[in-house]
Amino acid sequence: MPRAQRLAALALVALVAAAGVARGQEALDDEPLRRLDPDTLAGGDYGGTEPQPLAGGTYGREPQAAPRAGVEEPLATQLQIGDPLAGSRAGLGAPPRAPRARRLADEPYSPTGVRAGAFILRPTLESTAGYDTNPNEVKSGGKGSAYGRLRGDLDAVSDWSRHQLEVRLSGQIRKFTNAPEIGLEPQASATVDGRIDVTDDTQIVTQLRASITTSSPGDPETENDVDGDEIQKSYGATLGVAKRFNRFSLQLDGLVDRYLYDDSKLLDGSELDNSDRIYNAYEVRLRGAYELSPRLQPFAEIAVDTRDYDKREDDAGKTLGSSGYALRAGAKFEATRLITGELALGYGRQTPKENSLDPVEGLLIDGSIAWVPTALTTVRLNARSALQETNLTGASGVLTRSVGVAVEHALRRNVLLTARATVERLNYKGIGRVDDALTLALEGEYRLNRSLSLIGSFQHEKLASSESGEGYSSSIIEVGLRLRR
Repeated sequence: MPRAQRLAALALVALVAAAGVARGQEALDDEPLRRLDPDTLAGGDYGGTEPQPLAGGTYGREPQAAPRAGVEEPLATQLQIGDPLAGSRAGLGAPPRAPRARRLADEPYSPTGVRAGAFILRPTLESTAGYDTNPNEVKSGGKGSAYGRLRGDLDAVSDWSRHQLEVRLSGQIRKFTNAPEIGLEPQASATVDGRIDVTDDTQIVTQLRASITTSSPGDPETENDVDGDEIQKSYGATLGVAKRFNRFSLQLDGLVDRYLYDDSKLLDGSELDNSDRIYNAYEVRLRGAYELSPRLQPFAEIAVDTRDYDKREDDAGKTLGSSGYALRAGAKFEATRLITGELALGYGRQTPKENSLDPVEGLLIDGSIAWVPTALTTVRLNARSALQETNLTGASGVLTRSVGVAVEHALRRNVLLTARATVERLNYKGIGRVDDALTLALEGEYRLNRSLSLIGSFQHEKLASSESGEGYSSSIIEVGLRLRR
């Protein structure tokens, strides 16, 4: 073969190989990534599905969302953590969120949702029976009890070419058969997220939220002799504006929340006045991010807040309320195709309005990282910090830190297992009290078809306290049915 023909043949082979590599890289870039669960992402609210007061803390405990194993969404539809323009699951310039029903249509065990006009509805109903070895969460002498639990959820997301509206409703009751002093433990929450696309580079983000929950029997801020439920309620709103300047973006949010506590009925028939626990929280948050590359987006955030109680003073004559700030810096990253997440470090300080009390301050560590070692297994690591209010005498506040790890594995496409471990420390500033909580859980779901699943779980809880006579341990087992559409 003449030299010119050999050179031409070699050039043709090289061209074909380069095209093949380019096509392979393009296919890799278009592959949907398994990303973090939006409900556990750090985001702008550091791990919560609802915006929190400064440093992510709310007063008392919130309802926990039921585990929902499912198909991960493509990268374009995920919450753009680290990006302040991602107020409602998608940043500026992101493609419109595709309806879940279309994305899951080819998955034999995933619910397709129900179309209602311009919305996709995803309802869920759970009915379970279980047994708790220590429902009253006492240190010793606890008596176990069976219980029944009923839970319902409804998610609705708009299917519009511009703008977005997303509604999330959840409610649950649980009744023990052998613990009459515990009520129905009602828990409910409602969140409405809105995004208005003013221009391609500007968005207005809004949220309306409300919740109802009950205090835990083992909560140190709850009286031991409460008869029934101690109801806690909250409602609030967020209004913000997000603007992108090429690779740099800013979001400014204003948050207003009100926290209410009903009076508690005691076993002796009297009532406990909780009006000194009712307060309003006001917060302003500014967050900026810069996209160094599609896989690395550093950000910084500053938040200031004030908490004003309805009662200026408590029964001891101490001034109620506090003001504070929090500074955070971190990055959203994609270290490899298998490791993604966000990590933020910062410092927070909450200063009580009572001069005799010391400020609550400390290092804030928040983040959520996911590692996908195989197509069937996902490992998630979460960290969260909070500066919270407290009604314990002499305490100026609570510094809370928690770290959790979860391993999710699909034995088959319709058999899902999740193992979780969470460690939490509550440091009550001013009184020297420290509570350490450990939770271990194993959850399983067997999907019979798209709509019906058998579910079961085992959970062990342990609380150790530096306070004499406090702390408890309990084990909970539960089985039931989950119906989804």
